Amino acid sequence: MLIGASNKGRKLNLIYKIDIIKNMININIPTLSLNISNNINFINDLSNNKLINIRYKKYLWKIHIGAIYIYNTLTKKKEIFEPIEYPFVRIYHCGITPYDYSHIGHLRAEVSIDIIRRILRFFGYIDIAISNFTDIDDKIINRANELATKDWQSIPRNNIRYHLEQIKRLNNLPFYINPLVTEHINEISEFVKDLIDKGYAYTGKYSIYFDVDKYKDYGKLSGNKKEYWDQETNVLEDKKNPYDFALWKFKKDGEPYWKTIIGEGRPGWHIECSTMSSRYLGKQFDIHSGAQDLIFPHHENEIAQSEARFNINPWVKYWIHVGLLKIKGEKMSKSLKNIIPAKDFIDKYGPEIVRFYFASYHYREPIDVNEDSIEQAKKNYNYIESTIKIIVSNIGNLERTFYLDQKNIEIFNNMLKYEKEFIDNLRDDFNIGKATVTLLELTKYINRYVINSNIFTLYYKAYEFYKNASIIYGLWENIFCNNKDNNINQIINLLIDIRKDLRDNRLYNLSDKIRNRLKELGIELLDSGDKTIYKFS
Repeated sequence: MLIGASNKGRKLNLIYKIDIIKNMININIPTLSLNISNNINFINDLSNNKLINIRYKKYLWKIHIGAIYIYNTLTKKKEIFEPIEYPFVRIYHCGITPYDYSHIGHLRAEVSIDIIRRILRFFGYIDIAISNFTDIDDKIINRANELATKDWQSIPRNNIRYHLEQIKRLNNLPFYINPLVTEHINEISEFVKDLIDKGYAYTGKYSIYFDVDKYKDYGKLSGNKKEYWDQETNVLEDKKNPYDFALWKFKKDGEPYWKTIIGEGRPGWHIECSTMSSRYLGKQFDIHSGAQDLIFPHHENEIAQSEARFNINPWVKYWIHVGLLKIKGEKMSKSLKNIIPAKDFIDKYGPEIVRFYFASYHYREPIDVNEDSIEQAKKNYNYIESTIKIIVSNIGNLERTFYLDQKNIEIFNNMLKYEKEFIDNLRDDFNIGKATVTLLELTKYINRYVINSNIFTLYYKAYEFYKNASIIYGLWENIFCNNKDNNINQIINLLIDIRKDLRDNRLYNLSDKIRNRLKELGIELLDSGDKTIYKFS
């Protein structure tokens, strides 16, 4: 798009499209101005008009920002994202069962969902995201037995603290709440009782079970047919069918339990997430996320018990599942002794590199973690960071642009093309992996055509792009807001001015001394005509 040439036509096209909609829905709409920013509130208000058919609401919103497409595990296809209550996006992410230290697979899932939340915010949505901790479970009880400790609560408590510390190091946005199962026992027991009352659950000797045959849509998420599998094989004699699953496990000697309206015992695995998500996000919400290995049986069972209780279909509109990791081509497992604790991984490579490494892949893509791929991510990260520092450090010294020649107009327009490609990748199922490829291509272009141009317009476009990218990636943000760095930049710019005066007065020995001393300190001066910029080497 040429600067100025097509903006008016684009805005007129917007008005033309809305005029068509005005005629279709026959409502009184004021005339729009050519200033798109003045029309944004109008479009939002119009989209909320209850008289407008939903298909026209969708069309109006696409005029404003374009559609986001999400791959929905439930439907096995990409769909236009339409939250239940715009602009809010309610998200439930399946958190960890803290029977042990979290590992790099957990880091990957957390970073992926964090970036999705940031992308949604970039497009103007307001996410309300929560993530649970399963602090009572068979695995926790087994670990307490292995450690021969009666203080089973200390196991999840310590591992939750460990997990949150590592996530904080990665600069993840906090969840609004991290509900614990043990804090929601009453709500869980009420959920189970409601299923019993509605005929979806029955009581056995050892547990209360969900009657899968009573729920006709079972298997719609995973595609698994109930006839070919079973759950909890150790209690088959206690169940109507091998594929029924436990909602509530009755008290056993030596195990923690709670007194409730459905008896003494503790929750099954799946009921907790249905209970806590509906408590905080409502009977229906927008996005449920988790690792791909949770699709079955966990998420399949969540859907069954939730849709049975609330009589709503679908319970969740969009299901997002994060790809799994391999270590040097092999699946992570205790038997192979290749599980990498989260802290060890971050300590070795640094939080920024770990975050950027996971951001180099689409969230559904499996990752084979190996030294070569991490080293490449490190090189890419450092290359982008050094370019951002050059732009941020030098933009304040450039004079405003009063005229652009045709060559620089072309450079500017090419930067816009890269930016559009970057944004289009984000819209395509949050494809941060492809967006990262575009980010690197644009960075190469900036180094080739912008860095030595000393043209404010080009620097400013690069500055604005990188600033937005820093928010989306959760990286490089300190470069834009670090006051200490700003003071250093001012000192360096002062030395550059002094050096220029020395050169103008032919005091080359002194000017060279400043350049050489700065280089020893890791600051390289780049002379281009009568202008000098710098970068950190």
